[in-house]
Amino acid sequence: MHPLVFMRRAKVGVIGCGWFGTAHARVYREIGDVDLIAVSDINLESARRVGEMYNARYYGSPEDMLEKEDLDAVSIAVTPQNLAKTAILAAEKGINMLVEKPVATSKQELEALISAVEKSGVIFMPGFIEIFNPAIEELRKCLKSGDIGDPLMISSERMGRNPKRPLGWNIGVSLDLGMHEMYVHTWLMGQPVAVRSMLRRGENGYDEAAVFILSFSNDVIGVISTNWLTPAGVRRIRVSGSKGSAWVDYLNQTLVIERSDHSLMPQIRRKEPLLEELQSFISSVISGRKPDIDERFAKNVLDSLFSGIEREVEMK
Repeated sequence: MHPLVFMRRAKVGVIGCGWFGTAHARVYREIGDVDLIAVSDINLESARRVGEMYNARYYGSPEDMLEKEDLDAVSIAVTPQNLAKTAILAAEKGINMLVEKPVATSKQELEALISAVEKSGVIFMPGFIEIFNPAIEELRKCLKSGDIGDPLMISSERMGRNPKRPLGWNIGVSLDLGMHEMYVHTWLMGQPVAVRSMLRRGENGYDEAAVFILSFSNDVIGVISTNWLTPAGVRRIRVSGSKGSAWVDYLNQTLVIERSDHSLMPQIRRKEPLLEELQSFISSVISGRKPDIDERFAKNVLDSLFSGIEREVEMK
């Protein structure tokens, strides 16, 4: 359905019934003004399980679901190599969509997807969930208010063990974990003007550890460190400024602001980022207004990531 203002409840579907697609289905059932109509997965048993769990019709292919159901919007949470082509299918059907990261796995996929979305006029939102982490929201306010002066450097770490090999994913850690940090850096600082990387590749040829160096306007430096080698999950980001620094623990949703003479930890009410994200998406679908985080923002982030990977500094 072409995005327009409507007063009735939004009818949504979920494509992909793995762990995260199931989470989307759960959250949609918690949002007012939304009816979860149908789910699909190439594994029909997975689709049946989620469909029966949330009282939705289920299908063994996205084509069948999109053809037979009258939907206002879908969440697309399939494997990375199938994200772009599934999203293009939804765009061609005129259905608004939220597409999980990494959105696309190549420049060619990205260009084809953006073209299809803009041609159809549908509302598109990438699944950049950490933007809806309340600690990141507070960090952005902190930067805008000048609490730490002019930003000089932004650095982040996102690490954890690799759970993707048995799933058949065709991406490395850069498009998996590094993607989160690239979109957060971009959300906080704007699109970098230059990106370079150093990558360590595993036996399968995909990167399992990566460091990205970013250059922003006003001489701000960015550093992203990510890997699938660290047993315990690490997710944190720090911005250093002319008057102090501020850092966020993503998992605990905490923000610490440090000055030379004191530090403080603002009180932040914990929220579920996925709920905040899907509520924002549905609000755009119902109102017909493009979200701030749209296909152009997604393209900027992926362009930076692909550019960094292409400008790899070889390890000697």
